[in-house]
Amino acid sequence: MVYNVEWDTEINGILLIDDEGITPPRPVFYEELDLLGFDKYWNYPKVKNPLLWAIGRRYFYNGDLVATAKKGDVLNLPILEFEEGFENLKLKEIDIEEVISHNKDQLFRLENEVFDFIDTVSNKYSEYPFSISFSGGKDSQSVLDLITRVIHSNDITIIFSDTTLEHDLTYQTVDESINYYKEKCPGLKFNIAKPVKSASELFEDMGLPSRFHRWCTPALKTAPYNKLINELLDSDSKIIVFEGVRAEESAKRSKYKRIADGAKHPSIINARPILYWNFTEVVLYNLYRGLPMNPLYRYGLTRVGCELCPYSSDWSDCINSQISTKFKDNYIPLVREYAQNRGLTNEKDLDKFVSKGQWKKRAGGKGIDCDSSINFSQSLKSFKSVSIKPSENFLEWIKVMGNVSFTKKGNKINGELDLDGNYISFTITKKEDKEIIEFFDIQDDIRLQSKLKRVLEKSTFCVHCGVCDAECVEGAIQTNPKVQIDSNSCVHCENCIKFTQHGCYRAKSVYVGSGGKGMQKRTSGIDKYSTFGLREGWLEEFFDYGDEWLDNNSLGPKQVPAVTNWLSEAKLIDHKTKKTTELGNELKIIYNDDPNFVWGIIWINLYYNSKVINWYCNTVDWGVRLSREELLTTIMDSFLDLSKGTLNNATSAMINMFDNSPLNEAFNLGILEKKGRAVKFIDKDGVDDELDIFLVAYSLYKLKDEKSRVDFTVSELYDTDFEGGPYKLFGVSQSHLERILRGLKQFNDNIIKVDLAADLDNIFLNKDIVSDDIIKFKRDVV
Repeated sequence: MVYNVEWDTEINGILLIDDEGITPPRPVFYEELDLLGFDKYWNYPKVKNPLLWAIGRRYFYNGDLVATAKKGDVLNLPILEFEEGFENLKLKEIDIEEVISHNKDQLFRLENEVFDFIDTVSNKYSEYPFSISFSGGKDSQSVLDLITRVIHSNDITIIFSDTTLEHDLTYQTVDESINYYKEKCPGLKFNIAKPVKSASELFEDMGLPSRFHRWCTPALKTAPYNKLINELLDSDSKIIVFEGVRAEESAKRSKYKRIADGAKHPSIINARPILYWNFTEVVLYNLYRGLPMNPLYRYGLTRVGCELCPYSSDWSDCINSQISTKFKDNYIPLVREYAQNRGLTNEKDLDKFVSKGQWKKRAGGKGIDCDSSINFSQSLKSFKSVSIKPSENFLEWIKVMGNVSFTKKGNKINGELDLDGNYISFTITKKEDKEIIEFFDIQDDIRLQSKLKRVLEKSTFCVHCGVCDAECVEGAIQTNPKVQIDSNSCVHCENCIKFTQHGCYRAKSVYVGSGGKGMQKRTSGIDKYSTFGLREGWLEEFFDYGDEWLDNNSLGPKQVPAVTNWLSEAKLIDHKTKKTTELGNELKIIYNDDPNFVWGIIWINLYYNSKVINWYCNTVDWGVRLSREELLTTIMDSFLDLSKGTLNNATSAMINMFDNSPLNEAFNLGILEKKGRAVKFIDKDGVDDELDIFLVAYSLYKLKDEKSRVDFTVSELYDTDFEGGPYKLFGVSQSHLERILRGLKQFNDNIIKVDLAADLDNIFLNKDIVSDDIIKFKRDVV
C-alpha cells in the first residue's frame, strides 16, 4: 500500500491520497534555511516544527513554488533563486499535529498493513532469532518502532553498523534512540558492528574508495556485520533481519523482494516492512509517533550515512562540508592530497578536482602511495613471483589451498603444497625487502596459476581489513593482528581468494593497469556502432525480413552499419555475405515464444566478439553503480591508446542497447537511471532468479568451444579472473547455478553430467556437442 501526495493548502501541509499526485516532498526546517542563507531574505521563527516543504531543491509554501537552490558543491553554497513575489517571505510554523490529523486514516492503514506483514514473518520464521538493522536514519527508526509494536522486545536484537565514517549527529541519534527504547522496551538488546580497522586507517592502506573500488562497503560495513551475525548464531541457524530498505530509493532497490532468503548472507533472511513506503510517508509516521529524529534531516539531508561516500551527491557533500568539522578538517584535505599525488599542483585544478568529486571516479591505483608490489613471470620450468615488501607470510596464506610442508636453510625455504595428493614443489628466497617464490612444473596449469596469483597478492598486500575473516564460513581465518589459518578448520573452499579481483581488496584498489582483461591485444574495432545499440524493434525487423532485411528496414544510413556489426558479432548474420546464419534461423523460430532467451544468446555471443561487451563483462563487477562519466573514465583506463571520443561512442552504443532491449530488465545487466532522456547511472546487478537452463548450457558449451575443454568446476566459474561462463555473463548466484545444473542433468544427461555431492563441484560436457546444438534442444521444447 503506497499513497501519493498532494498539497493541503489550508494548513501549508500535505495529504496522502489515492489519486495521482506530486513527487513526495520533505519537510524543511529553519536549520536548512540558515545554512543556505535564506535568513538574509526571509523572516521565519527558529522552531522545532518545519516551516515549508521541498521537492529536491525546490521550496514550496502553501503549495506554491517560492524558491530554488541551484548548483552548489563541497566548496560552494548553492545559488538561491526566488520566484517573483516571494523574495521577502514571512514564514509561519507548520502545525504538524494538524497535518497528522488530516492524514490519520491513511497512517492507520499504512501501519496496520505493515503490522500484518511483520506478524506473518514472525509466525513463519518463529524458530529463528529476530534482529533489526539500525542506521540512525529515518527509515530504520520507523522499522524499529513498528517491529517493537508487534514482536516482544525480549526477542529482538538491534544491530548498529558503525563504519567509523558516521556523522557525529548520527552517533548522537543512536545514543538517544538507545535511551528512548531502553525505557520503552527494556528487553531490547543493542549490538554494534565495527570494523577491525577504522576508515582513516584503511584510507592510508587502500586509498580513497570510489564507485569502481567500493572496498569501503565490505571492509567497513558488510564484513563487521556478517562477523557479528556469525557470533550471534549457532552454526546451522538463520536470523531474520528487518531493515528499512525502500523501493523508492533507487532503480536497484525497486527490484528488491520484501522477503529475501540468503540475498546478502547465507544465514540472513532479509525482511523489508516499509519497502513500498515513500519518503513523505516515513517522515509523517515518525512525526506521528514522536520518534527520535536525526538532526541531519533538519539541515536538508534526505539520507544519512557515511560522511565521505563515493555515491554522495553534490547536495550531500555541500551540506556535510558546512556542518561537519571532520569533513572540513579531515576528508577534504585527504582528497586534495590524493589529487596532488596524481600530479595536480595548480590550486585552481585542485579546487576543481575536489568540487567536482573527481576522486569518486577513480578506476586505478594511480596516486595511491603503496610500498608493496608484485610481478609474475614464467619459464619453461617454473612459475615465479617477485614481491617487494610483502606485508604477510605467504606460508600462512597458502594454507587456504592445501596442506603445506617446508624446510628452511639460511634465507631459502624449500616447500611442498599438497593439493589432494597432487604435490607442488616451490622455493622461497628472501633478499632484504624482496621475496622470490618459484613453483615448479605448473607452467601449463593456468587454473592453478590463477589461484596462486591471488594467494601471492594477498600475502603481498594484506592489511588485515577483516573481510577475509567474514568470507570464511568455517571460521578458519583470523587476520588480526597477523594472519593465522587454522588448518584443522579450513576446508579449502577458496572463498577467501574468489570474492574479488586479485583475491584482495587492497591489491585491487592499488593496482595500476594498462588494459582490460583479455583485451590488451585486441584494442582495434571497439567503435563499430557509432552510438547505436542493437534495439528490440530492429531485431524484430531482422527476424521478420531475414535476408531481405538490408533492403527493407526502417534504419537511417548511419544505423545500418551499426546494426549489421551487432548482428554479425551476435552470430546472427555472416560477416562477409550478410546472410542469416543457421543460428539466426534457429533463433527466429524461438523468438516469438521466448524473446528473452534469444537476447541472452545474443549477449553470450557478444561477449566473445564485441570488444566493448567483453570489456564490460570482464572489468565492471556485479553490484557496481557507475555514472556515465565514470564508465567512460574506467574504459579509458583500460584502453590507454584509444581516444576519448572512440571509447565514448562504444560505451554510448552499449548503453543505448541496454535502454532499448530486454538486457536491461530481463537480466539486470545494465539498469539505467535517467534524468529526462539523459542516463545518469548504470547499475550492473545481474539476474535475481533462475536463469534459463539452456542459456546456462549454451554459455558452458561456448566455453568448451573457446577453451577446448570439456570439464570445468563450479568453483572456477566464480573465480573473479575467470573469463566467460554463466556467472561472468549473467551474475547468477552459485546456489542457483547448482540447481540449474542438476535440472539440466535431469532433463538430458547427454548434455551435461555433474558431480555436486559433498565437496565436489565438477561439470562434464559432451565432447560431441557444440554450442549451437543447445539451440536445437531449446527449440524442441519451446
